[in-house]
Amino acid sequence: MVAVVYFLSFAVGLGYAIIVGLSGHLFGGDAVDGHMEAGTDLALNPLSPTIISTFLGGFGGGGLLANNYYHLSIGTGIIVALLTGLALSAGTFGVLTLLFRSTQAGSEFSFEEMVGQNAQVVTPIPESGTGEIALIAKGMRSNCPARSVDGKPIGRNKPVTIVRVVGNVFFVKVVE
Repeated sequence: MVAVVYFLSFAVGLGYAIIVGLSGHLFGGDAVDGHMEAGTDLALNPLSPTIISTFLGGFGGGGLLANNYYHLSIGTGIIVALLTGLALSAGTFGVLTLLFRSTQAGSEFSFEEMVGQNAQVVTPIPESGTGEIALIAKGMRSNCPARSVDGKPIGRNKPVTIVRVVGNVFFVKVVE
């Protein structure tokens, strides 16, 4: 009876991993816990389906080894199975956390961080109107709406300094 529980646990954990892996591959998605949208901020949960299935696979595999290969008692086998499941799921959680942390540095930036930075006018800013600037933030080029601080026009390709940000509009002045 104990061997059946170990086998079912192992089969469910392994089956989930295979299904998620194939579905991500076949349907062209990045499959992390079954889904992931571009640009989302993933906070990996230790009770996510991926971590739970890793625990189940480890628990079942460790239990099968303890029961069938080493012929340990039921109590000792359960302890081995629990420790194996915990070790594998904790290791998986640790590795995934490190991977997500390094790959999710992100290119998002706060507009307020850009105050004092230089940019370039890409669409001329008319008198008391709105044009567009190109700026580099976190290694990425972004085009953003901009207005002149003093209301005077600023021509294309002029270097400017960001003075303040209101909403998503950058107020700039010509670099002197």
